Amino acid sequence: MATSKEDMQNTKLTFRKFEDGDTDWHGLNNKIFTQDRSHKCPTYVHRTPPCQGSCPSGEDIRGYLDIIRGVETPPEGVSMQEYAFRRSTDANPFPSMMGRVCPAPCQDGCNRNQVEDFVGINAVEQYIGDTAFKEGFTFDNSAEMTGKKVAIVGGGPGGMAAAYQLRRKGIASTIFDEHDELGGMMRYGIPGYRTPRDFLDN
Repeated sequence: MATSKEDMQNTKLTFRKFEDGDTDWHGLNNKIFTQDRSHKCPTYVHRTPPCQGSCPSGEDIRGYLDIIRGVETPPEGVSMQEYAFRRSTDANPFPSMMGRVCPAPCQDGCNRNQVEDFVGINAVEQYIGDTAFKEGFTFDNSAEMTGKKVAIVGGGPGGMAAAYQLRRKGIASTIFDEHDELGGMMRYGIPGYRTPRDFLDN
């Protein structure tokens, strides 16, 4: 409980560590960490990590970094790479492409900038996506179809991501695009050395 204004006015300030007659030092551990009424108790505040808050896609960056680091262990029978792929693609179905072309605002928001340098988040994301291609990981499409149908105009990253998220909710979609192949800016705007076509076509 905080000291009242009246008590503060009536208490003589001192720099002494002990009360009169008290000569033994008692640690503050009990007062600070176990006294539930102490105003000094630290309080955990659950907030969005700054890297995730800086990500336009809203990816669970801390989540898949914890998996890669081994902090969070995957379920039995699931590899670390596949588990990280599942976590990464909750928000964004293109980790391989995004790891290559994203300007990485998440790295600007990274807490490590205050200590030394940011974590190479886009490199980790590219690793997750490239490993998924190599190992043949597929998206989970086990949701039961609802019978609803949606038309999506534009087959770029936004349109394909919308189709992906709708399918996860059991909603069918048809993509309409003016080009013969899907991909939008990833195919027609970004050079092939940045977005390898063999990855884009799979």
